[in-house]
Amino acid sequence: MQTTTSRALQIATAERMSMGRVGVGLALLLRPRLVPGLLGVDSATSTRISWVLQMLGAREVALGVGSVVAGRSGDRRSARTWLVAGLCCDAVDALVVASAVGRGRLRGAPGAAVVAVAAGAVAVQAAELGRR
Repeated sequence: MQTTTSRALQIATAERMSMGRVGVGLALLLRPRLVPGLLGVDSATSTRISWVLQMLGAREVALGVGSVVAGRSGDRRSARTWLVAGLCCDAVDALVVASAVGRGRLRGAPGAAVVAVAAGAVAVQAAELGRR
């Protein structure tokens, strides 16, 4: 049986992850050329695809805010739904970026770091789902 303290810690961890997602989303919205540059994409391509990254940023903000609001509401079903949505997005992100690295479309080390972060987020969210 979980203690109140351990449950509070799990909720705080899930909320921190969601707030991190909001932060990443805001960065993508406000500085869309930053991430492609870190991944080795040339500046002309970064400029051309900046609108796509802003769309991705909006997704991240929506998922993060939705998760926080649902988690704070006490509605377990809603919180679980938002958690599953984030997990699915992160899993696809990991697969897509891994594929791009494998095809040589992104630099290996930065791309591998993105894959590791996305896969780590999937693992944390899956563990949280298992606890719910």
